[in-house]
Amino acid sequence: MRKKPSNKIPYFSFLPSPKKTPCYLGNPTVENSHMAWRFSNADISGEMSCGNLSFIEHQQLWNRLRAFEKMNVAHFRDDGSMHPKTVPDLERKHKDRLLTLKLDDLEELYSFRIDGACRLWCMKFENIFSILWWDKDHEVAHVAKRHT
Repeated sequence: MRKKPSNKIPYFSFLPSPKKTPCYLGNPTVENSHMAWRFSNADISGEMSCGNLSFIEHQQLWNRLRAFEKMNVAHFRDDGSMHPKTVPDLERKHKDRLLTLKLDDLEELYSFRIDGACRLWCMKFENIFSILWWDKDHEVAHVAKRHT
């Protein structure tokens, strides 16, 4: 036996829009992109190798990198935790180390403040930061003390 067709009409509280609207308007820029990390160029045999980290330093660095990934490049730069340094401003032994690593063609490196005097030195390619050195005592580029 066959069922009789129902006379019920579905009720909508709103009518679906047949037109799609984009969620993001405009072209993405590097400054608005989230930060990403690369480890392939890390100096693993030098004095400032990331392999020389203690367990506590490793956890501290890992937590900071995870927190940094949530920020975009412009916000991070404005925050003051990221500083570009030209290679001629670096200490002599670190310029020599760049030469040994065959990275002497770089114009600038970026310093990230991790905690106190601890810095992470990276190379920047758009929004991707390639980690190079772990500077535990802020030795790569000395800064003159203010008000002295």
